[in-house]
Amino acid sequence: MEGILVFIGGVVLFIGIYWFWGEVVRPLRQLQRLIRELADGQKPKGFVARGSWGLEEAIGQLERVATRLEGVTSQGESERVNLQAILGSLTEGVLVSDREGKIVLANGQFLRMFDVEDVPRGRTVMEATRLIEVDRAVEEINAVGGMRGLEVQVPGSESRQAQTLAVNMAAIVEGNQERSGVVVVFHDLSKLRRLEVVRQEFVTNLSHELRTPLSILAGYLETLEDPNQLKGSEGKKIWAVLQRNCERLTLLVGDLLELSRMDSGQLELKKIARSPREILQEVQEDWQRAFASKKVKLKLECPEKLPAVLVDSLRMGQIFSNLMENALRFAPEGSEVKLTGKQGESGHEIEFTVEDEGEGIPEDKIDRVFERFFRVDGGRVREKGGTGLGLSIVKHLVQLHEGRVWAKNGLQRGTHIILAFPSKKP
Repeated sequence: MEGILVFIGGVVLFIGIYWFWGEVVRPLRQLQRLIRELADGQKPKGFVARGSWGLEEAIGQLERVATRLEGVTSQGESERVNLQAILGSLTEGVLVSDREGKIVLANGQFLRMFDVEDVPRGRTVMEATRLIEVDRAVEEINAVGGMRGLEVQVPGSESRQAQTLAVNMAAIVEGNQERSGVVVVFHDLSKLRRLEVVRQEFVTNLSHELRTPLSILAGYLETLEDPNQLKGSEGKKIWAVLQRNCERLTLLVGDLLELSRMDSGQLELKKIARSPREILQEVQEDWQRAFASKKVKLKLECPEKLPAVLVDSLRMGQIFSNLMENALRFAPEGSEVKLTGKQGESGHEIEFTVEDEGEGIPEDKIDRVFERFFRVDGGRVREKGGTGLGLSIVKHLVQLHEGRVWAKNGLQRGTHIILAFPSKKP
């Protein structure tokens, strides 16, 4: 009998231990694991909905908390990704600082504007931008709120040009109407300001170009009041001056209209395949007599078998007409002007060069010779009859052919104007 009681007691103890393990120990371990995974930011592999002593209810509550956290985390992650995508797509630089003026967020355009490699989190606006005006405005907005706008100049460096930036700033206001920082937006106005300078220079130069011949015409037209002054050799001189300045105005207006057509895209090219040597031979034939009359030798150097170029013959004539006029105008008597054609180093271009033996161009001005109305020596060019638009027209026409043009000085003297046109594919 005693043995049976011991056996029954052992079975009861085993059942009790098994129940305690299943209903208490195992759920507690599962609960511990779930809490650890949630604390580590991991998504739990599964939940146990069994247990005593309130463990079943605790695990159920934990499951609901985890589900809600997952939703919040997913929403927050989605909002963060969307914010980064929006800021990354902006052409403006964006900077966000906190109430202490420390940077908490910046987009890629801001990093490029200020030549910064990484988001300068924790640094002040002054440290990141080196713009004291912006730093002071951010401090003021943090103190009193509101919005500010200003225009600043950013000095250039080896890796970037000087910039003109429009800066707009506003306080960040939370739902409880408390300020939590400042958002700063930088818009690059550099290109617009450069265009304004070019426009102002163009208007100034055009006014000057028109004023000179008009003043001469006005002065000489007064002589028409006295017919006697128009007789004899003196009258012929007056008529020659009037005619020369009328022609100058006609050329100037014609060049301006030509540039206007190019700028508006109204000029259409009719391209055909042409031999480079054939093009240069036509130029030589057209200008041989004019150069000979000034005792300037016109020389041609171009291989016969160069790849053809696709060009508009009429516009090519216009290009070389401007170049040859310049060469003839400045080539000294007894010098040589050379027309050359060769294959470019890339193998995909044909380079035409007009070389003269004139005075050359100062190195600090050679990159500006294709600007409208730019002159190395304004007075000397006007005396020789130039409008100051010839090389600008050349540049536009070459670019319409998808080509390139540049200038350089010769090894000893003179100027080389080089035109590079895409060669026709075989």
